[in-house]
Amino acid sequence: MDWYIGEVRLVEAPPVSLAQAEHLREVLAGSRPRDDEDFELLVTFARTMQRLCQLDPGIPQVNLGDLLTTLSLAAQADGLPWTFDTRIDAEAFAKLQFRETSQGIGRAQRESREGWWSHAQKNRAFIEDVSRQTARREVAVVLGAGHAFDLPLVELARAFEKVVLVDIDAEALDATVAGVLKDPSLRARTELRLLDLTGINGQFVRRIDEAVASSADAAEARDRLEALCWTYRLTAPRLLPPEERADLLVSSCVLSQVSWPQRVYARRAYERRFSALPAPLELRWARHFTYLELQLQQDHLTSLAGVAERVALTCDVGSNTTVLDGTGTERKSGRTILTLGVPSLQERVPKFFQVTGQAKWEWGFSKATRGGGGSRKDVEGLCLTGLPGGL
Repeated sequence: MDWYIGEVRLVEAPPVSLAQAEHLREVLAGSRPRDDEDFELLVTFARTMQRLCQLDPGIPQVNLGDLLTTLSLAAQADGLPWTFDTRIDAEAFAKLQFRETSQGIGRAQRESREGWWSHAQKNRAFIEDVSRQTARREVAVVLGAGHAFDLPLVELARAFEKVVLVDIDAEALDATVAGVLKDPSLRARTELRLLDLTGINGQFVRRIDEAVASSADAAEARDRLEALCWTYRLTAPRLLPPEERADLLVSSCVLSQVSWPQRVYARRAYERRFSALPAPLELRWARHFTYLELQLQQDHLTSLAGVAERVALTCDVGSNTTVLDGTGTERKSGRTILTLGVPSLQERVPKFFQVTGQAKWEWGFSKATRGGGGSRKDVEGLCLTGLPGGL
């Protein structure tokens, strides 16, 4: 921020003005309360710095991940306390519809087998490549292992003395292990662990319910739900217990998924008591919950720091709608929706990680038909190692 503030004085009509940069510096330092307008300013500043860094490597290297991590560390005087608790809350599990989501993934895979198979081959190959680079072979931890259609579980169980499979859905995890790890010797090396990877779903659902139930009218409920997004703050969440460290940690297509159910549930709770969200307020609602989602994603990345020698991180970074043209050929249409707020996964990785490997591929998520559009996702994979000193 100091570098930018020093340079922006010389620029005419910069993307982030001098006054805005000074304001943002105070927000990041915790000396000024944050509000919804600061979020868009933060993203604009991150994208501006990313472009400048690409033009000149001598410029301080800063990305959106660095800024969101810094923002999470900035204390807020009126912030509600949040506790990182990975135990699964049964009520939140049901209200956030994790079982239904898990079943939906199975249906989507069956309906677009070719596209999902191609993605799975590339995803597995990337994870196996990172596994081969891992020096020690004692413990591998795999997050989001519920369906495991794109995970090399058999290969990991053969390569490591112990493999910990983590998911929020016990039913899906049990079915996967029964169907994939049929060899008793490999099954004996496997530990199943049920965790809420966000660490806050139980708290968040209760706070959503309280905000809606205690509001006198729809406007008050919207204000309270929007404010709730901005009170969210975790400091240094850690996925594994302090005494536990993995050699390989796999977070496969989890990052973009940890942060969507909360928005869906908040809207459902609001509309169940009041009425449909008015169209003119859609953008305002989206701004608040997008901020929450980006912070939840960033905290997932933070929770991976310092717990493994290597991290194999894969995630969909963009979603493209497809349609059939006059010849019946499936083509992309419209703009790309950025699931991480930026066009590349690397722009979300903060500086306490070092990127040592990268891959990209396309995922044919669903096929377009004459009756409706399909979807293709841009997927990236990164091999991460921790820097000395960590977070």
